[in-house]
Amino acid sequence: MIESLVYSLPLADSEVSFLSTLLSQIWLWTRVALGIGLVIFVHELGHFLAAKTFGVKCEKFYVGFDVPIRIGPIKFPRTLGKFTYGETEYGIGILPLGGYVKMLGQDDDPRKAQEEAERIRLENGGDEDVAVQLDPRSYPAKPVWQRMIIISAGVVVNVITGILFAAIAYGYGVDYAPAIIGGVTPGGPAWQTGIQPGGEVMAVGALEDDAMHYDEMSNEILTTGMKSASTPIPVKIRYEGEVVDYELSTAPHPLDKDMRMIGITNPTSTMLTPMVAKPGSVAEKAMDEKYAGATLVGYDGNKIDNDAIVPVTPFLDYLYTHPSKPIELEFEQVDKSKHLVTLPPQTSRTLGLRFAIGPITSLVQNGSAEKAGVKVGDVITAINGDKDIDAFGLPLKLVEADSPVKLSLRRGVGDAAETIEVELAAINSMQTIVPTNGVGGIVGVNRYGLAYQVKTTISSLAGDSSGKLQVGDKVKEAHLVGKEDLEKQLDNESYTALLSELEDWKFEDASDVSSFLDSIQYIPVGTQFVLFVERPSDKKIIETTLVVSDDDRFEFERGIEFLPAQRTQVAQSLGHALSLGWREGKRRLYDVVRFLGLAVKGRVKTKHVGGPIRIVQIAGMKAEQGISPQLLFLTLLSMNLAILNFLPIPALDGGHMVFLIAEAIRGKRVDEELEMRLTLAGVLALLALMAFVFLNDIINII
Repeated sequence: MIESLVYSLPLADSEVSFLSTLLSQIWLWTRVALGIGLVIFVHELGHFLAAKTFGVKCEKFYVGFDVPIRIGPIKFPRTLGKFTYGETEYGIGILPLGGYVKMLGQDDDPRKAQEEAERIRLENGGDEDVAVQLDPRSYPAKPVWQRMIIISAGVVVNVITGILFAAIAYGYGVDYAPAIIGGVTPGGPAWQTGIQPGGEVMAVGALEDDAMHYDEMSNEILTTGMKSASTPIPVKIRYEGEVVDYELSTAPHPLDKDMRMIGITNPTSTMLTPMVAKPGSVAEKAMDEKYAGATLVGYDGNKIDNDAIVPVTPFLDYLYTHPSKPIELEFEQVDKSKHLVTLPPQTSRTLGLRFAIGPITSLVQNGSAEKAGVKVGDVITAINGDKDIDAFGLPLKLVEADSPVKLSLRRGVGDAAETIEVELAAINSMQTIVPTNGVGGIVGVNRYGLAYQVKTTISSLAGDSSGKLQVGDKVKEAHLVGKEDLEKQLDNESYTALLSELEDWKFEDASDVSSFLDSIQYIPVGTQFVLFVERPSDKKIIETTLVVSDDDRFEFERGIEFLPAQRTQVAQSLGHALSLGWREGKRRLYDVVRFLGLAVKGRVKTKHVGGPIRIVQIAGMKAEQGISPQLLFLTLLSMNLAILNFLPIPALDGGHMVFLIAEAIRGKRVDEELEMRLTLAGVLALLALMAFVFLNDIINII
């Protein structure tokens, strides 16, 4: 059914490193091949054992297909290896796209279907009214109920082994990012609802779990949002001592408009990464590699509460609301010794451009701005009477304001525009995400409950020595000058991808402005960019060269790098492991069924579909992460194989089951010729689908 001898010589360090890397990669991909092969093997083993149980002769058992492949004059072998034991030929086919069991009297290979039908007719003497005398050990000779069991056995075994894979994974221990609110993205649905950082998600949509994984939560939000973008998702969040229920709408993901999100980010821990800090940051200057793995235990006299759901939350709020203040940090290093580090403010890097403030896009429900009468669409024109404001300078003033602020707003357009004056009082709302890192280039200040759009329009400038640019010009492109020289100067792998992006940067929307300014913060002063802007009056494109320089402002970020928050879920007993495996298996089955439902409704784009190439890529990534991630991926793969194989498509197990059900109802077998034609059509459809997913994988990779 479809489905050496090594002589040891002294080696140089580089040779040892290369050999070690090579052997590591060989072992990695061996594990990948064994894992994927195992899923296919157990599927076919299910068919094989069920057939043997009912006395059916099995002529072949193959993982992969032993089909002839020829490319020009080159003829490939049909198998990678085979042997015969008893009455069955076992082998590994050259085409690794599934597997099959060839039973006497039954074959899914379309080249054999006509031959098999003709054999039955000959046995019948050409007379359809005479009962066919079949070999008692052939598949067609068995009762319908036995054939149903044989057909469904592969799927059943995949489900069982998928559950066992997950149970073993939880026996080892599964590392996961907990579904805890590290921050709410400025302007996102969670931000607008007023959700605060530091809570633990207990339920989302139909998913409830006291130890919910962040990936599970994200997947539930994504698929529910794709199913119905307008339907709010119920979310239950536990804070210290209380549980709060919310109804959240989803919004398009800024990196993929077809995906849905609610704007919740996962938290970081209080432990520094091996890198400690971003290159070129004040944190890198203040801390060397000896701080790798150190844990933050205090800041400016405040102690970290390790019993809190998210211990790092108060520190991040303090960091992002005091951008101009030096902060004294206390770390406990791996050897348990404690050290104080003063983290000075991070001076901004600039090209001398300021960007205009766009209209207010969202407000926090019952937040300070909403209560003061601010409306979506208003444009901030002044703060406390100061009109010298811009999109990225305004949040610096707002987060450090220690008294109510007065905002001047322009409401309406053209002659109907009017100026509104409002006073906002700061409220206690934690800012654990940089205000300028909002959805799609949105800037949001939590304590005042408002978020506005950044514009690509220049509001003021000081860095254009040529005098070519004007206020009101719109930035279109920026091209890094001297990329190769910078790579040599910086000599750090962390910069490689960044410099490649900066070499050809397009400003298609406001998010590109925020990302660009973030990207230039850690590159050297004096770096040059060729800038292209559009003049709105005549659509003329202006070219000029700008130089990176230090600004008179400070950044919210200071380059300190914490590890993501992580927990480990370990089964406490065999029964607990099986229970967790059963839960994992059910969820993955449900995911596959739900995905197929969305695909039928046209809600799934081709970029969301993965074929064999993508499967191997993900399998390799999971194998690199360890045995438990690989086993959980095999659970997902097993459930995919089970569901997809049982779809009612001729040539698949589900198609055979449809024929058997029809035979059970009619009391006689479906016409062999019709069955053969449908099977051929099914095989052709599957081949077309396989060609499509292969091409789709290649396109997505490119």
